[in-house]
Amino acid sequence: MRFPITNASSETSESGPQAADVFTASGEPVVASLWQRLPPNGRLFVRFWGGVSVTALLFAIGLQEWSGLHPKKPLPSSSSSAQQTANAQTSPPVLAETTPPAQQEGTTQDAAASDVVPGVAPIPAPIQDMLEAVPGDAGHSLPKRGPKGEQARDVYAAAVPTIPPGNARVAILLDGFGLSEDMSLNAARSLPAPVSFAVPAYAPARTSLSEVARKRGHEIFIALPMQPSTAPMDDEGPRALGYDHTIEVDKDNLEWALSRFDGYVGATNAFSGLDGDAYAQSPDFAMVSHELEDRGLLYLNATPGTQRIGPVMEGDASLTMDTDTDAAGVDGQLEHLVAMAKAKGSAVAVAGPMRPVLLQRLAEWAATLNSQGVSLVPVSSLCHNTGGNPGVSPGQPLHIAPVPQSSAPPSAEKVGTASGTRAVSETPLAAPGSSTASPGSGSSSR
Repeated sequence: MRFPITNASSETSESGPQAADVFTASGEPVVASLWQRLPPNGRLFVRFWGGVSVTALLFAIGLQEWSGLHPKKPLPSSSSSAQQTANAQTSPPVLAETTPPAQQEGTTQDAAASDVVPGVAPIPAPIQDMLEAVPGDAGHSLPKRGPKGEQARDVYAAAVPTIPPGNARVAILLDGFGLSEDMSLNAARSLPAPVSFAVPAYAPARTSLSEVARKRGHEIFIALPMQPSTAPMDDEGPRALGYDHTIEVDKDNLEWALSRFDGYVGATNAFSGLDGDAYAQSPDFAMVSHELEDRGLLYLNATPGTQRIGPVMEGDASLTMDTDTDAAGVDGQLEHLVAMAKAKGSAVAVAGPMRPVLLQRLAEWAATLNSQGVSLVPVSSLCHNTGGNPGVSPGQPLHIAPVPQSSAPPSAEKVGTASGTRAVSETPLAAPGSSTASPGSGSSSR
């Protein structure tokens, strides 16, 4: 028997807790889930952001796992960074500790071989038979004559190039070799072999620098510190030779300076832009002159226009170049040097300290000399006078006189006059064997 569905029952089913079109076997309505009750666009929204969240979670887990396999190094603090910098400056390079000795030696030999210039005669390495040990100082040696009379001024002198007939000769001594490694290497490799170098006694060139200079045919002088006339305004250090010292102190200082370096052709008073003119013109310099001669060394007097004392074989500088200038200033001085050489047949210039503009202009100037009728020669080839000036007596006292104050311009003859408050007297000294000075003696005025 069927009963019709009344409005009351319809209203009851729609007003129940959950409306449904599906009923169970017992007649109870099936309640729909939250997902089923969502509209289609809602379900799409949940699916999209759910997938994004799962993907982000998986990426985060993978990143964490990767970080565990590659841990980050902690950043150093400011104090530890400063300590590492200090250790890097004081510690030797790692390469020097780990490179086998045989490999280091091969590298050094390759570098030295690259400095051999075809057609240039290298300077011989220091010869042991021409060195004597310093008592109490096993690390240094003094030069001496060889067993067969060999002399350093002959053995370590640079070769003289072929000079065309009628050419004047110029020589250049560069002071301060070894004070700057980069500039010294540049000078040794860029300048012609006849250019000579002076190594200061306080800062001798490293073995590698001297090796490059030797391979490229550059002769070397040792620069002796001597008391200048401008002392104490200009100080050449605790080992300077001074006319107010005892002869024992000066001899000890001389031997100390001569033992700082090996394989040089001679000595000079050119020292880091100074020339030690006061001591070099004093009677005390006779001791230095005798000592250099006994050891077979040359001496270059780097103070133009001054007197020379003693028996050593030596030469004189014609010009002291001002290196604290620009290219035009250097060119002007080199032009003046050429004019001096043409007027007198030869000229020697002392230039120091070394500067980049000086080296650049010297290299270009040297390439033009042949076209000017001038030949560049080593300094040693122009050091051939022996016995000093004829009008100089080793025993004559040094005359010190104040420089008169005058508004008149300096005389052209006073090329080497010191710039301090004192200067050596221009009064000629007595000739050897005479008791008084002769106004007509052949000594050069200062």
